[in-house]
Amino acid sequence: MPTIKDIAKQLGVSVSTVSRALNNHPDIREETKQEVLEAMKRFNYTPNAVARSLIQRKSNTVGLMIPDITDPFFSAMAHDVEEVLSENGYQVVYVNTSRRPDKEKRFLTSVMERKMDGIIVTPDFLDEEAIELLQRLDIPVVFLRRRPPAGLGMPFVDVNHYEGTCNAMDYLFSLGHRRIGFIGMPRYSFTGQERYRGYVDSLNRQGIEPDSKAISWNGRTIECGYKAMGRLLQDAPDMTAVFAANDLLGIGALEYSARHHIAVPGRISVIGFDNLEMTNLHWIKLSTVAQPRKEMGRQAAELLLQMMQSNQRTADSIILDTELIIRSTCSPVNGPDDNKE
Repeated sequence: MPTIKDIAKQLGVSVSTVSRALNNHPDIREETKQEVLEAMKRFNYTPNAVARSLIQRKSNTVGLMIPDITDPFFSAMAHDVEEVLSENGYQVVYVNTSRRPDKEKRFLTSVMERKMDGIIVTPDFLDEEAIELLQRLDIPVVFLRRRPPAGLGMPFVDVNHYEGTCNAMDYLFSLGHRRIGFIGMPRYSFTGQERYRGYVDSLNRQGIEPDSKAISWNGRTIECGYKAMGRLLQDAPDMTAVFAANDLLGIGALEYSARHHIAVPGRISVIGFDNLEMTNLHWIKLSTVAQPRKEMGRQAAELLLQMMQSNQRTADSIILDTELIIRSTCSPVNGPDDNKE
């Protein structure tokens, strides 16, 4: 297998000259660079990436930690993160943590071992050990769809979950709904808590006391939404609308209603959050709150690039706007089909 010494000997130059040419060093003439490139082709020589990373003190790799690759929300963001970074010469190393704290910590440890140039993270759990690992990383870190503890001083890219929920609730109020149920994500989720806070505050502004019987904390999946809808309709039968804290929960609520011949939106209105592609299918048409997922991924990647290029560890965080998407699953509380099954 040819080495850099073979190329140097063939050209009659020093090994350091070939190395500087490979690394596009400014003190090497353009003619020399071209001679080195042509010799590489003749020898079928491929530079050793590990060796080059030691010389340049950069690996041209970026870590991307996502909690669930099967969730279409995160896969869409990951796609645009990779697009931006690959266009700028970086290889993206994916880690799917399956929402497990031990896998999150193993990833943070491997970042140091692999000498990555930067990372984008969406953690589910941040205990003291994980925070300490983040503090030890001497590279740029960007949080995506998560907020870091204040002491870390690391930037994030996210949306205003609270405001988006308030807009959804105001829409339901405009349709005359007062008895509005809530299907939430796990209680430990920052995102879920922010959307719950928007739900409660919206009710309070209308002079409505939240009813614990109309609130379900169940999970994130379609199955969780299905089960939660059954419980809410049993425990709060006078409920006329449901705010689901994500679209999968909302689709689960629609599935339960369809299987039990409960008219949506006639008997009950349903609104979600995320605007996943499937929500616009003609047999779903879920009203929802859109997050600019692709833009979130792009901005997180661009922010990390900026930090890596300027050798910064801090930067301004980015909060993007949501958009209310009105489709077919909400109607006035006293609409023509109300209470029909």
